[in-house]
Amino acid sequence: MKKLIALLVVLGVAAAGAGRGYQWWSENVYTPVSSHSEKVSFSVKEGESPAEIADALAGHHLIRSPEAFMLYLRLSGRGSALQAGDFVLDRDMTVPQIVDALQHGRSAQVAVRVPEGIGARFQAQTIEQQGFIKAADYLAAASDPSWKSQYDFLAQLPSGRSPMLEGYLLPDTYYLDRGATARDLVKAELDAFGRFWTPDLRQAIGQKTPARPPVSIDEVVILASLADREVNRPEELPRACEVYYNRLQAHEPLGVDATIVYALGLLNKNLTQDDLKLNSPYNTRTHAGLPPGPIGNPTPAAMRACANPEQNDYFFYFTDRNGTTHFEKTMAQFNSDIAKYGVLGQ
Repeated sequence: MKKLIALLVVLGVAAAGAGRGYQWWSENVYTPVSSHSEKVSFSVKEGESPAEIADALAGHHLIRSPEAFMLYLRLSGRGSALQAGDFVLDRDMTVPQIVDALQHGRSAQVAVRVPEGIGARFQAQTIEQQGFIKAADYLAAASDPSWKSQYDFLAQLPSGRSPMLEGYLLPDTYYLDRGATARDLVKAELDAFGRFWTPDLRQAIGQKTPARPPVSIDEVVILASLADREVNRPEELPRACEVYYNRLQAHEPLGVDATIVYALGLLNKNLTQDDLKLNSPYNTRTHAGLPPGPIGNPTPAAMRACANPEQNDYFFYFTDRNGTTHFEKTMAQFNSDIAKYGVLGQ
């Protein structure tokens, strides 16, 4: 009887261990590190061993366990087929998908980060710093007038607008073939911009809502470029956009200092009293209505916020010393809050 009990105990422990083993295998091989897409550039060097590849994948947070990766390679017999090259992987991929990508994926790609919310001149500098292309080549490609015949949202731009595609060079990380040109990058940005502006979204902005009048893509892009430069937190964007609509509806100047900084050809500046008097159509303190064009390339979040702003009665805002944006309905409240919280950069 004691022997039978001992055997049952051993079988029970083995079964429990098998259960834990299955859970470990499932979690480390068939469950992605992330539940949403996060693109990652990954390189495999000539002569790099599977164990070294496994460690590198774990270091890039693409897999949880190098040991599970190596065990999968041994059981599947696929370890010898891993290729050297540059790949674009994703943190929502399982281990089998990653192994498949390293065997059959398209190699020789490079990631190019186009920074958010800033003007094309400053985007160009950042892109050049990444070693992809020269800033001058990027700006030349972004100023090619032939783009307007290829994209309907560009064909509708005002005739007097600069050929520079300011506002339409969608910020993101782009994965391009090595040897890609500046024109390839600009095309990728314009293609992404077109995908963002779905037919449903285009139709929606043409209709009046309680928070805004009917607007065009260009008007949304201009307002979104202001919001991206003026507020620091995504949740503040819809509120800031409504401030702009409220001021436009009341025929009051927008009073967005970021437009003056843009007119000065700068990225950031604490403006002086002389700066505030700058004679430029981009000076939204002295010129009513929208500036002549976008002051940067806005994020999808900012464009979405200005397409669907928060309905409110605010006419003023400022960012305090801690980076928090305060919104007020009256000039008296505005002055009171500035005295209470201070202004960023002062």
